[in-house]
Amino acid sequence: MLKLKHHPDLGGSTMDAVELNEAYEVLTDPERRAAYDKELYLRYTKRAEAPNKSPLITVFCPVCKRPLARKPQPGDRCASCQSPLQSEKPTDHKRAYQRALARTKRDDKVFYYTTWPGKPQQGRMIDFSPQGMRFICAERISPGTVLKIRSQLCDASGTVTNTSEEEAAGQKGYAIGIAFLAVNFIEPRGSFVSTSA
Repeated sequence: MLKLKHHPDLGGSTMDAVELNEAYEVLTDPERRAAYDKELYLRYTKRAEAPNKSPLITVFCPVCKRPLARKPQPGDRCASCQSPLQSEKPTDHKRAYQRALARTKRDDKVFYYTTWPGKPQQGRMIDFSPQGMRFICAERISPGTVLKIRSQLCDASGTVTNTSEEEAAGQKGYAIGIAFLAVNFIEPRGSFVSTSA
C-alpha cells in the first residue's frame, strides 16, 4: 500500500486499503488461499476442481509469510522483512565451520521479532553455533514460533526449539533455544574460535 500510495494517509481510499489488506490475509494463508483458488475455479469453469491442481504460489517467507516468486537460493533475503531465507541447496557456512566448536559462549545483545512487521524485542545471547543459538529474554516464546533475529554476530531466521526459565549473565528470564532456518554471519572469521599465544 505504501509503495503504490494506496494507504489512506497517502491519498488512497479506505476501501482500497481494506480490500488490499483482505487480499493479503487470504493469499498468505495456505488454507484460505486454497479455498479462494477453488472458489474461483468453480466460478469461471463451472466444473469441479481438477484433482491435481496446485496453488500458483507455494513458497512463503517463514517470518512475515509474504509469498515468494521462486524457491530461495543461498544468500537470498525476503523483499519485505529482509530475513535470510532457507534454500534447498546446502549453505556454505556448514562446510566452512566443520572444525568449529559445537557451542560458543557469547554474552551479547540480540534483537528478535515475533511478528513482522513489529517492534523488535531485546534479549541477551547465551551461546551460539553455526546451527543455532540460545538467548535469554523477558517473555516466554512457544516452541515452533519463527523469529527474525539480529545481533552483531548474525542476521537470521529461526525456529524456537525450547523455552526454559533460567538465569544467565546476571539476568533472570526465559532461555530460548533457536534452530536457524537461514543465517548470514556478519563476520564469519574468528566468530567461533579464537586463539592467543
